[in-house]
Order: sequence, then structure tokens, then C-alpha cells
Amino acid sequence: MLLPVSQVASLVNALNLTWLDKIYLNAIPKEERNNTTSTVMLLQETDSSPAYLANDTFKGLSMGVEIQIFYKVDLADDFNPLEAEIELMQNLKSAGWLIVSSQHHTTDPDTNQVTKTIYVTKNEMI
Repeated sequence: MLLPVSQVASLVNALNLTWLDKIYLNAIPKEERNNTTSTVMLLQETDSSPAYLANDTFKGLSMGVEIQIFYKVDLADDFNPLEAEIELMQNLKSAGWLIVSSQHHTTDPDTNQVTKTIYVTKNEMI
């Protein structure tokens, strides 16, 4: 079984999102942290707990992933981040991920990038 962040990364990569430039797992490299010319996604694991408890054991895992999107500073005028996020969440839902939370947009104080954080979870049998 792939790590939860790898599962989400594979799904997002398969979507071929034209607005997304890079996906990072667990951390954004130091040399990329101040890059405001690319839209990047950071995936971090939030849960990997036993699930489907029965007969003093577990038969699955509850997996959670935090999805952070850092939009490039100069977005195209015809690009609507909200529509892109809705499409992303619909695709995650279709793949069996539950959207736990979709946080409000914020502006990164260091880079002035608009950011979005989405939390997803999925239970999977082992």
C-alpha cells in the first residue's frame, strides 16, 4: 500500500491539472520556498491510524492528507481558483477520499501568495 501522500500525488498527477506546476511530498525544498512564479501543492500526512476494528485487531487504516496549494502571484485573469479547487475535490471524492475540511483562502505573509488548505481522509482495508 502506498503512503497516503503518494496516493493523493498519483491521483493529482493523473488529472493533468494545467494550473498546477509542481507537487511536493512532506516539505517544500528550501530553494523553492520563495518561488512565487509557480503554483505548487504540498501534501503532508495527517493520519495513519488503525481502522475497521474487530476481534481485538484492526483490518484497515484511516489515512489523512493535508493538501496545501500555493498559487503563483500572477494568476491569469481568466483563472478561477475556486472552480479549480471544486474540480479537484470532486475528483478526490470520486476516488474515495472524503473532504473533511476546505479552509478559507489566506495570503502568505512572506510571499503574498494566495493559499488554500484542504484536508482529506480515506479508510482502506489492508
